[in-house]
Amino acid sequence: MPTSPKHFKDEIQDLLDNRLDAPTRAEVERHLEACTECRHEFEALRWTKSFVAKQFAAKPAPPELRENILRALEADASSARTIPLRPGFQMQKLKPIMAWAAALVALGMLALILIPKHRTLPQVVARDFRSYQNHKLTMELNTPDVEKMEAFFGTHGLPFTPHVYDLSAKNYPLVGGRVQYLQSHRTEWVAYRGPNNQDLVCQMYVGNVSELPIGSVEREHRGKKFRMYQVKGVTMVFWQDRKVVCVLISDMPVENVVQLAFAKAPPL
Repeated sequence: MPTSPKHFKDEIQDLLDNRLDAPTRAEVERHLEACTECRHEFEALRWTKSFVAKQFAAKPAPPELRENILRALEADASSARTIPLRPGFQMQKLKPIMAWAAALVALGMLALILIPKHRTLPQVVARDFRSYQNHKLTMELNTPDVEKMEAFFGTHGLPFTPHVYDLSAKNYPLVGGRVQYLQSHRTEWVAYRGPNNQDLVCQMYVGNVSELPIGSVEREHRGKKFRMYQVKGVTMVFWQDRKVVCVLISDMPVENVVQLAFAKAPPL
């Protein structure tokens, strides 16, 4: 896939929330220095978070709030009952309480927008695949040579012996690869290109398929179990190879991805 200028979205939010690993943080910070568009988005998000923090800092509740909440609950429990107001009660006193309640509602809505949602591992895998298709995730080495790709991974400190599948016989020649972080895992991440310009990615990391979330579809082939997930049109097929978890990722027809996984995964 040809390289082109890339822009960061989720990574900018992750940078503000201090959730990036060191290499990715350095990459995003370098990009912000050179990209005016992303730098403006970063500054806008930072200002918004600062403004919200100042505007909705914790304040003591008005003393009338507890009494009025209890009265409202009592009224709800018995709708036919009328709650008399205290003599001399003025509606003007309700204004600060209503303003305080409105601030709480606004804070709740902003929290839903600004607090990042926790992504499952398959969701992160699918996001990275789409980032590659959108030119936001680029290759650290572009090569069709499997041996060169394995040698590259061999010098980049992966916690397992690198292995790059040769899918050229299946008409999926190698495009290149990179070392990619997947949550806490340092992974081997390689890309292939199919006969109809179909993108296919194989990712490997030290782990166990038993750690994957519920919701998968299981298939068995030659005594080996495969776990399949789909996220927004991206199909992922996971399997265990000794201490390494392998996953094939693509947006091509589901069965195509499954059959490629069956063909390359070693039998038990």
